[in-house]
Amino acid sequence: MDQYLKSKIIPFKGIEAFCFGKTLTEVRTELKDRKIHFNQSVDPHKGCTPEIPWTYISVFESITLCFVEDVLFEIVLENKYEGKLDNGIGIGTYLKDVESADYTIKYNEDDEDYISEAGYWFEINPDTDKVSSITVYVPEADDSTLFFKYDWIEKYKNINS
Repeated sequence: MDQYLKSKIIPFKGIEAFCFGKTLTEVRTELKDRKIHFNQSVDPHKGCTPEIPWTYISVFESITLCFVEDVLFEIVLENKYEGKLDNGIGIGTYLKDVESADYTIKYNEDDEDYISEAGYWFEINPDTDKVSSITVYVPEADDSTLFFKYDWIEKYKNINS
């Protein structure tokens, strides 16, 4: 379990335990082989253009792995997750310390979160002023117009073939 909850967070790559491009089947097999309980859900994205469902795997109520067309493209870390970014930021880091560690962060009023040019975004618990979640994602997600065309998926499928 420590392997997963303490994995280093690597923007634009994933976490040490799960790198972007892994398939849903690979992740499910690994978790089953290690007898790690997980929950799986699907968001059909009805009404989106294109309507491509996203699948989510939740592990230890601290790691959510997000897949599109069975390719891992985003990881959300929260709760008991202990891994950190190279700059020392992790769950529970005070906002003032985040601002000192990463001068590229900007507040996103639309989503009420913070985004870093370094390839991650995070949310702050307003009651504690501490990081409550960190999300890392494929670099293609930086451009929503290109991201939602989903052409980038083939690149990741080819990595694993």
